[in-house]
Amino acid sequence: MAALLGTEMSVKRVIMAAVAATLVVMAVVTIVSVVLSPAHVSFAVTDTYSQITTDGMLRLHLAIVAENTSERMAVMYRSILVDVSNSTGPHLVNSVSADVATRLMPLFQRPESVLTVATVSLMGGSMAQVFTRNLTSEFSVTITATARFKVGIAWTRLYDIRVTCEPVSFFFSDDGHSKGAAGQRVDCSAA
Repeated sequence: MAALLGTEMSVKRVIMAAVAATLVVMAVVTIVSVVLSPAHVSFAVTDTYSQITTDGMLRLHLAIVAENTSERMAVMYRSILVDVSNSTGPHLVNSVSADVATRLMPLFQRPESVLTVATVSLMGGSMAQVFTRNLTSEFSVTITATARFKVGIAWTRLYDIRVTCEPVSFFFSDDGHSKGAAGQRVDCSAA
């Protein structure tokens, strides 16, 4: 091989060049993966209350707030699903689901911003009293979102985000005071 390259010094230079090129490629891959890693997004449930409609249906209302703390990365939400569950309720009615305003999707959020992502009203039928334990229960709200992140002109792959907010209360006492956390902000954590 030395005869082909000329001297033994040439072999060492080729090996050193290959090692240097490998290090440069590794540095570029590392920088790209750091730049395109997803932003930190936190969710909270706010503005919770309940309402009995004129036809006797129970409506549970909540707002979902998303906070993007990244200085450089924007978020585009493709879908958001909300599940309100009552682990103490009967097996057949321990969860109510809602698909959040699909006509608004995709929803874009700028870097370093707070956004009310959705306002959800969940309707309860004849089993609403049982589901809510006679309007006294606290609930767990699970938010599942699919999102992409954008830095400059580059987009990341789709990420699934799943968080749980608890305890969430929708009910106020007869004198108008909150039972539990009704109307208050409840921060979410990774599910």
